[in-house]
Amino acid sequence: MTCPFCGTVVVVPGARYCHNCGGPLSPVASMPATERRVVTVLFCDLSDFTAWSEDQDPERVGAVTDMVLAECAKAVNEYGGHVDKLTGDGLMAVFGAPIAHDDDAERAVRAAQRMRRAVRSLLKTESGGGVPLGLRVGLRSGLVVAGMQASVEYTVIGDTVNTAARLADAAAVGTVYASAETVTATRHVAAWRRLTPLRLKGKRKPVEVYELLGLHDEPGIRAGLGDQAPFVGRGPEMGRISGRLEAVIDRNEPISVVMTGDAGLGKTRFALESARLATSRGARVLSVRAAAYGQGYRLGPLADLVRKAIGLSISEDREAAERQLRRIVERHAAAGYDTSALNVELLLSVLGFGPAPQPANRPSDSAHADVDAEAVPAVVADLFNLMARETPLMLIVDDLHAATPQALNLLSAAVARLSGPILVLILGRPDLVRTAGVLTRISEAEAYTLTPLRGADAARLLSAFCDNGQVDPEDESLLLATAQGNPYYLAELVTLLTERGMLTESDGVWHLAPGSLTGRLLSADLAKVLTARIDSLPPTARQLLREVAVVGDTIPEAALEVFAGTLNGDFDAAMEELLSRRMLRRRTHGGYRFVTPLMREAAYAGLGRADLADRHARLARWAVDTDRLAPQQADEFVISHGTKAIDLADTMRLRPTAAAYRISDECVAAYGRAASRAMDAAEPDDALRLLTESERIAPLAVPDQLVRVRARLRLGRTGEALAGLEALASRLGVTLSGDGVADIGPDDATAVARTLLLAGRAYRADGEQDRAAVSWRHAWELADRAGLANEQTDALCRLGMLDYLGGRLRRAEERFTTALEVATGAEDGRAQAWALQHLAWVQTSRGDFAAADASLGRAARLFAAQRDRIGRAWVRSSAAFTRLLAGRLREAARLAEAFRPFGEQVGDAWAVGMLRAVNAYSAVELGEIAQADAMARRAFAAFDRIGDVWGRGFTLVVRATIARELGEPEHALELLDEAQAFAEEAGHPLLNGMALTLRGHCLLGMGDAAGAEAAARRTLSLAVPHEVLEPVKVGPMSLLAEARLAQGDRTAALRWLADVSKAYTSPALLYSRRRVVARYAQLLLEDGQHDAARRWALRALRAPGEDAASEEFATRVAIDSGVDTARAAGSMVPAS
Repeated sequence: MTCPFCGTVVVVPGARYCHNCGGPLSPVASMPATERRVVTVLFCDLSDFTAWSEDQDPERVGAVTDMVLAECAKAVNEYGGHVDKLTGDGLMAVFGAPIAHDDDAERAVRAAQRMRRAVRSLLKTESGGGVPLGLRVGLRSGLVVAGMQASVEYTVIGDTVNTAARLADAAAVGTVYASAETVTATRHVAAWRRLTPLRLKGKRKPVEVYELLGLHDEPGIRAGLGDQAPFVGRGPEMGRISGRLEAVIDRNEPISVVMTGDAGLGKTRFALESARLATSRGARVLSVRAAAYGQGYRLGPLADLVRKAIGLSISEDREAAERQLRRIVERHAAAGYDTSALNVELLLSVLGFGPAPQPANRPSDSAHADVDAEAVPAVVADLFNLMARETPLMLIVDDLHAATPQALNLLSAAVARLSGPILVLILGRPDLVRTAGVLTRISEAEAYTLTPLRGADAARLLSAFCDNGQVDPEDESLLLATAQGNPYYLAELVTLLTERGMLTESDGVWHLAPGSLTGRLLSADLAKVLTARIDSLPPTARQLLREVAVVGDTIPEAALEVFAGTLNGDFDAAMEELLSRRMLRRRTHGGYRFVTPLMREAAYAGLGRADLADRHARLARWAVDTDRLAPQQADEFVISHGTKAIDLADTMRLRPTAAAYRISDECVAAYGRAASRAMDAAEPDDALRLLTESERIAPLAVPDQLVRVRARLRLGRTGEALAGLEALASRLGVTLSGDGVADIGPDDATAVARTLLLAGRAYRADGEQDRAAVSWRHAWELADRAGLANEQTDALCRLGMLDYLGGRLRRAEERFTTALEVATGAEDGRAQAWALQHLAWVQTSRGDFAAADASLGRAARLFAAQRDRIGRAWVRSSAAFTRLLAGRLREAARLAEAFRPFGEQVGDAWAVGMLRAVNAYSAVELGEIAQADAMARRAFAAFDRIGDVWGRGFTLVVRATIARELGEPEHALELLDEAQAFAEEAGHPLLNGMALTLRGHCLLGMGDAAGAEAAARRTLSLAVPHEVLEPVKVGPMSLLAEARLAQGDRTAALRWLADVSKAYTSPALLYSRRRVVARYAQLLLEDGQHDAARRWALRALRAPGEDAASEEFATRVAIDSGVDTARAAGSMVPAS
């Protein structure tokens, strides 16, 4: 024997270590004394061997025995097993110890099949005298303890060994019996027959037993359930392909279809079914896949399509390729087709049998002239076009997202040159459209998405995977929810669960075992097969692998400093060993990650729980102390490792002074910061989850309790929020109504103020505006007294908003202005932004659109500087309302539509209602009435849920506008009666004015000019106390003019319209300035003032007003006035 490390010839028989260098001389020598391993044990022996040997010569018996055992040992060694011991006429072998493989159970089954056949052949002539002679084999997979027994020999012990021996004893002549564990692990490679459970010696209960029938045709490859399952849920998509196929045939024109979908959604199966469909319609199908690896040629799928087109196998050479191409040319030429454009030499280059195609502007660096790559798409397209003249053609390219940009460009260029009946079906991941830009390369392509299976389709597929059986309804819901409509996920999930015995059939119904879908699937059963790779590592590398396994699947570069000083060897050499063995890999942005999470699980499983608790605590402490991690990353690190350390310490009942418990305070603090960040990111569910986890470690501190209340409020769980606030207020010595606030000292002032602020929000969400005002007023007084700028600003803004909605515009403006001054004095950018945003509402309502835009712009910049995502979103929400009032309808609709999902996410019913109302009003004014009423009704429902008077009144005005546009003035007046009742209750002049103005127009349309005039004058009188600007008066003044005109006072009408038209470039509040100016021009024209009419008609075209009716009216008046509208449109700059 020669030492594999130093080359010394070892002369000591049976030596386990080299006497020169001490290196191990066998796998056993380097194994620990004892270890726990999952193995497959094989026992075999000859049946009726004793009876047969009675009449045989001892030498003959010995010769036969040697031959049998030699064949059996040969089979064991061939498949990587370890012959543990001989048992006279048989042997015991172990697969998985001392060296493990990832398929030890399969190896054992193959060895059993091999030795059974070999021994059967060997013993054909050795069964004379009527005595049956053959091999019996027993297999069992399970946990054993492996090591040196009595310091003499390496062996394995445990129930797995005993059961395997008993199975061999029970097996019939020439058969292989196995336990359920072995069958589960090898179902994909072997066919088994379930037998009646057997009572084995030493076993208390009958044992489930299977008999080996044989091996599958493709050893080592597990058939996918998805390939055998019914094709369900793709009817519309297949119908689309069928229709496009008919279209290309009927029109004799090519069509390209791009189908994208996430991994596992069945794109490849869809391609297969599409190919079958095309073949059934008489089309020829060329189907290829773009691989992300192994491509020695840059042309990728294009070259593969050409290879498929000419029927060339991958093993054929240039001569065969040229012969095939020449035949195609000759065949088509004989049929009368022009084949002059078919460049055979260039096609050979595409196939890799000539110079590599290069861009025309790239200089050649070889002795051979390069082929111009720009000519490739044309010649390939010519080939397909020629073939399509004989029969319709379908080109399928799957996984195109994996192709290189050059391959994409060439394929796209070829597709663009196709002609004739050719259907191109391209499939790939969503990146194909999002980032690869395939639609920009194939401009005529139709793009569709393959969506996850839903409902009955997914349930039908699940049933098919379960042998077309019924699945328990609750378990079915769990499985479908886990798979999320992904057919591949569902197939793998069912396969793994059935292999583990966690999804079983009983009385015709399939059931999940309790807890089968918790934790990380795969890790427990599959990580053990990677122990062999870990065992073969040098000691330092093995230690490092287990150290970094504690970090997780991804290892930040900075975290490596934790281990550098703890290794018993060279850190760099150990890391290079792990990289070279592909256990770890470098990440593009620094650090490392496990090549597979299973390797990490296998390495992690080799550490004791107490040791793991200490290691996780050490990592958490490092994250607290280091400055090499970003704050958020450091908190995530502390949370992850600190929680694991504490959980492990609890499990092992470590002493309170253990390192794991000493990290508790830092862990809780990290949870609090993470929960606050989750709220800032509008993720209240995440915030609640984090705080719940934190509470398992220690009771929540007051700031964290307040964050939890905020999260519950955003989720609409107002009752829970109020209950939490009452408990917190009691703890702080106050009540939510303000009792005890005057006695609060500076230490508790912040907590009490924030508690009261949140209480006000909860009360308002419940529709209790008065109680909300009381809480906010107490919060403001306390914050003012304690000098808490942030809380003072918050309270002022919320009180100001109540004033605004109650019609107290001047009071609201004072509060917002004071809030801005306080925030500015405290240099609090975020508070300044909130104050500015609220101030913009008052400025808009007073008609000062320029000031409102300036306030919102400044607020947006301040929020951006603070990186406040929520604040920036709310600025867009406020902008939607201000744009609506200013008549900028399209912009208002766009902003409302963009922000509404965010409002729904954070659970702000008032914001959602407002944005729906803005959308509805914009839609009706822009002439899109169909969906407007439904949106307005949903907006009203949102305001009604929270008892908001202003919101309900505003949405009723919107609905009345819709009714008027639909020609239902009586219904509009009924809605306005309700709206005005709400407006009077709220005392809001803007809301009342909107309702009155709209009422006046309805009355005017019904012939009640006096009633319309009264409504207009009432609206104008409402505006006087609030110092509103001219834009607010445009609507009622225009109404007054029309009312006077209807009553015969043309002079007064012209005077009113002239006043309103002077500021024709300025927007008006909820009224089209364009319509007013156009109406003025129309009256001038009727009076014969043609020059003035033409001048004002042209100004009307330039005036603000996006609603469809005013645009049409202004255009008609301009034409009547002699304005060249086409020329005017070309020279106009919209005033809005």
